[in-house]
Amino acid sequence: MSSTKPSTRRVEREDVLLWLFLCVPVVAWIAAQQVSFLVAGSICTTGHRWVLYLVMGSAFATAASAGAASWTKWKALASTKSADRIVTYRRFMALGGVLLAGMCAVSIFSLAIPAALHRLCD
Repeated sequence: MSSTKPSTRRVEREDVLLWLFLCVPVVAWIAAQQVSFLVAGSICTTGHRWVLYLVMGSAFATAASAGAASWTKWKALASTKSADRIVTYRRFMALGGVLLAGMCAVSIFSLAIPAALHRLCD
Protein backbone atom coordinates (compact mmCIF):
# COMPACT_ATOMS: atom_id res chain seq x y z
CA MET A 1 0.00 0.00 0.00
CA SER A 2 1.65 3.19 -1.12
CA SER A 3 0.77 6.46 0.45
CA THR A 4 0.55 9.48 -1.74
CA LYS A 5 1.26 12.88 -0.38
CA PRO A 6 -1.41 15.51 -0.94
CA SER A 7 -0.46 18.38 -3.17
CA THR A 8 1.23 21.20 -1.37
CA ARG A 9 0.65 23.72 -4.14
CA ARG A 10 -0.82 26.91 -2.81
CA VAL A 11 -3.96 28.30 -4.43
CA GLU A 12 -3.03 31.54 -6.07
CA ARG A 13 -5.17 34.55 -6.81
CA GLU A 14 -5.03 33.95 -10.55
CA ASP A 15 -6.44 30.44 -10.15
CA VAL A 16 -9.33 31.78 -8.09
CA LEU A 17 -10.04 34.39 -10.76
CA LEU A 18 -10.07 31.75 -13.49
CA TRP A 19 -12.55 29.65 -11.54
CA LEU A 20 -14.64 32.74 -10.94
CA PHE A 21 -14.62 33.56 -14.66
CA LEU A 22 -15.81 29.99 -15.30
CA CYS A 23 -18.65 30.09 -12.77
CA VAL A 24 -20.02 33.61 -13.26
CA PRO A 25 -21.60 33.06 -16.72
CA VAL A 26 -23.39 29.92 -15.55
CA VAL A 27 -24.72 31.67 -12.46
CA ALA A 28 -25.85 34.62 -14.61
CA TRP A 29 -27.70 32.28 -16.95
CA ILE A 30 -29.41 30.41 -14.11
CA ALA A 31 -30.29 33.68 -12.36
CA ALA A 32 -31.73 35.18 -15.55
CA GLN A 33 -33.92 32.15 -16.10
CA GLN A 34 -35.15 31.97 -12.52
CA VAL A 35 -35.76 35.69 -12.12
CA SER A 36 -37.64 35.83 -15.43
CA PHE A 37 -39.92 33.05 -14.22
CA LEU A 38 -40.44 34.79 -10.89
CA VAL A 39 -41.29 38.20 -12.34
CA ALA A 40 -43.59 36.89 -15.10
CA GLY A 41 -46.67 37.22 -12.90
CA SER A 42 -45.78 40.72 -11.84
CA ILE A 43 -45.14 41.73 -15.44
CA CYS A 44 -48.58 40.48 -16.44
CA THR A 45 -50.34 42.45 -13.72
CA THR A 46 -48.41 45.70 -14.11
CA GLY A 47 -47.51 45.60 -17.79
CA HIS A 48 -43.91 46.66 -17.14
CA ARG A 49 -42.05 44.55 -19.71
CA TRP A 50 -38.88 46.58 -19.25
CA VAL A 51 -38.14 44.61 -16.07
CA LEU A 52 -37.60 41.49 -18.13
CA TYR A 53 -35.33 43.36 -20.52
CA LEU A 54 -33.37 44.69 -17.56
CA VAL A 55 -32.90 41.19 -16.13
CA MET A 56 -31.85 39.69 -19.45
CA GLY A 57 -29.59 42.60 -20.35
CA SER A 58 -27.76 42.56 -17.05
CA ALA A 59 -27.30 38.78 -17.18
CA PHE A 60 -26.03 39.01 -20.76
CA ALA A 61 -23.62 41.80 -19.80
CA THR A 62 -22.36 39.78 -16.84
CA ALA A 63 -21.71 36.69 -18.97
CA ALA A 64 -20.08 38.74 -21.71
CA SER A 65 -17.80 40.58 -19.28
CA ALA A 66 -16.68 37.30 -17.70
CA GLY A 67 -15.95 35.99 -21.19
CA ALA A 68 -13.98 39.10 -22.06
CA ALA A 69 -11.97 38.79 -18.86
CA SER A 70 -11.24 35.14 -19.63
CA TRP A 71 -10.18 36.10 -23.15
CA THR A 72 -7.82 38.73 -21.75
CA LYS A 73 -6.31 36.18 -19.37
CA TRP A 74 -5.93 33.67 -22.19
CA LYS A 75 -4.19 36.18 -24.45
CA ALA A 76 -1.82 37.16 -21.64
CA LEU A 77 -1.00 33.53 -20.92
CA ALA A 78 -0.60 32.73 -24.61
CA SER A 79 2.20 35.26 -24.88
CA THR A 80 4.05 33.43 -22.11
CA LYS A 81 6.69 31.16 -23.63
CA SER A 82 6.75 28.81 -20.66
CA ALA A 83 5.79 25.17 -21.09
CA ASP A 84 5.11 24.86 -17.39
CA ARG A 85 2.23 22.64 -16.35
CA ILE A 86 0.63 25.46 -14.34
CA VAL A 87 0.65 27.81 -17.33
CA THR A 88 -0.92 25.12 -19.52
CA TYR A 89 -3.58 24.52 -16.88
CA ARG A 90 -4.33 28.24 -16.64
CA ARG A 91 -4.54 28.60 -20.42
CA PHE A 92 -7.01 25.70 -20.51
CA MET A 93 -9.09 27.26 -17.76
CA ALA A 94 -9.11 30.66 -19.48
CA LEU A 95 -10.12 29.22 -22.85
CA GLY A 96 -12.79 27.13 -21.14
CA GLY A 97 -14.10 30.31 -19.54
CA VAL A 98 -14.34 31.96 -22.96
CA LEU A 99 -16.24 29.03 -24.46
CA LEU A 100 -18.54 28.64 -21.48
CA ALA A 101 -19.29 32.37 -21.41
CA GLY A 102 -20.15 32.24 -25.11
CA MET A 103 -22.56 29.35 -24.61
CA CYS A 104 -24.20 31.02 -21.63
CA ALA A 105 -24.50 34.34 -23.49
CA VAL A 106 -26.24 32.58 -26.38
CA SER A 107 -28.54 30.85 -23.88
CA ILE A 108 -29.40 34.13 -22.18
CA PHE A 109 -30.04 35.74 -25.55
CA SER A 110 -32.32 32.84 -26.50
CA LEU A 111 -34.28 33.39 -23.28
CA ALA A 112 -34.80 37.03 -24.26
CA ILE A 113 -36.11 36.32 -27.78
CA PRO A 114 -39.56 35.02 -26.75
CA ALA A 115 -39.93 37.87 -24.26
CA ALA A 116 -39.23 40.40 -26.99
CA LEU A 117 -41.34 38.83 -29.76
CA HIS A 118 -44.33 37.29 -28.00
CA ARG A 119 -46.90 38.74 -25.66
CA LEU A 120 -46.26 37.22 -22.26
CA CYS A 121 -49.72 37.40 -20.80
CA ASP A 122 -51.91 36.34 -23.71
